[in-house]
Amino acid sequence: MGNGNSEKKKEIVSTTLLPDFMVVEKILNGQTELFEILMRRYNELLYRTIRSYIDIEADVEDTMQDAYVKAFQKIYQFKNEAMFSTWLVRIGINEALQRKRKSKRHQVADLMQETGVFQIADTSSMNPESKIMYKESTAFIEKAIDALPHKYKVVYMLKEVEGMEISEISKGLDLTNSNVKVRLHRARNMMKKFLLNTANSQDIFEFGNSKCDSLVEYVMWRIQKLQSFN
Repeated sequence: MGNGNSEKKKEIVSTTLLPDFMVVEKILNGQTELFEILMRRYNELLYRTIRSYIDIEADVEDTMQDAYVKAFQKIYQFKNEAMFSTWLVRIGINEALQRKRKSKRHQVADLMQETGVFQIADTSSMNPESKIMYKESTAFIEKAIDALPHKYKVVYMLKEVEGMEISEISKGLDLTNSNVKVRLHRARNMMKKFLLNTANSQDIFEFGNSKCDSLVEYVMWRIQKLQSFN
């Protein structure tokens, strides 16, 4: 019995290491529970994308849920011609814009060195006072990003915070590479006017473990409900 559990664990681990297109194939072949793998891979990316358009936290999470359900329903349309993350970003943006139209609700001084790369802060070695200062500076960074016009904010968020390539951003936003570069340059210049301190970009607009778990659980419940009606 112990060996059986061990084999099952190995199978689960090996599945989580599969590339996106293979996970999609397995989902299309009936292993719908594996959609959770894709969600956990891209929760942070989807959150930051939608957060670029919507400021109200509850609306962001609702939009994420809708985007994931839409992605699951349309997953047969994913042709592996672009990265799954790019495909998901486009769905997330569409859902965010729809929510903005329905509800009618509608900036980080430069933390980059001259290369444009954020400095990484090691909070484990910080004393309590430094941790408080770090937390406050991160909150200030998020406010600064929120102040950017959304067409610059989404480009900045995807490139500088999420680390996506220019080519993938251009595909996801349906822009030319040069247009993305121009918007990024302008966003950086806007940001330089706001920030004086440095912070860890990977902590900005993070979608932490508890949020991630609850969102995954709720979306999987919605998906199971959808399947029970089919």
